[in-house]
Amino acid sequence: MATGPRYTVPMRRRREARTDYHQRLRLLKSGKPRLVARTSNKHVRAQLIALGPQGDRTLAAARSDDLADFGWEAPTANLPAAYLTGALAGRRAVEANVEAAVLDIGLNSPTPGSKVFAVQEGAIDAGVEVPHNDDVLADWERTRGEHIAEYAESLDEDLYSGDFDATDLPAHFDEVREAILEADL
Repeated sequence: MATGPRYTVPMRRRREARTDYHQRLRLLKSGKPRLVARTSNKHVRAQLIALGPQGDRTLAAARSDDLADFGWEAPTANLPAAYLTGALAGRRAVEANVEAAVLDIGLNSPTPGSKVFAVQEGAIDAGVEVPHNDDVLADWERTRGEHIAEYAESLDEDLYSGDFDATDLPAHFDEVREAILEADL
């Protein structure tokens, strides 16, 4: 371990590998709220966060388990659920008079077609202006979950445990998407 009079201990969140302060500063300099997209093994979260004098303020938020209120029965950690979570957060942001944001993917790798970019695409379709490059967005067939439905058809048993049939995922996605985009929040 480094010691001596010139050694300074890095900030706690940097030591824990939870915050990239150079990236955060670049995002804050834009002056727009951040569309924070985070994924876990079971859920996807999307938040629109603005910098305030007392710290960050959450303007709108959505979790993938909120999709159950709109009829979502499929798992909540796949690409279609990420898109719908972004759309729900985007609708809530529009209701809170947020017109534009910048995407904050945190320490995730910017892999084209990933769930964090699906969250961004959902927010854009809901009416939030987010600067982006179309090359990072997944194909619409993949966003709808057609690749999951094709895989489920090739299996002899059910893909998911429970009552949901994964072969119906694209149609189910379309129903829930319409419910989110037309709902009064």
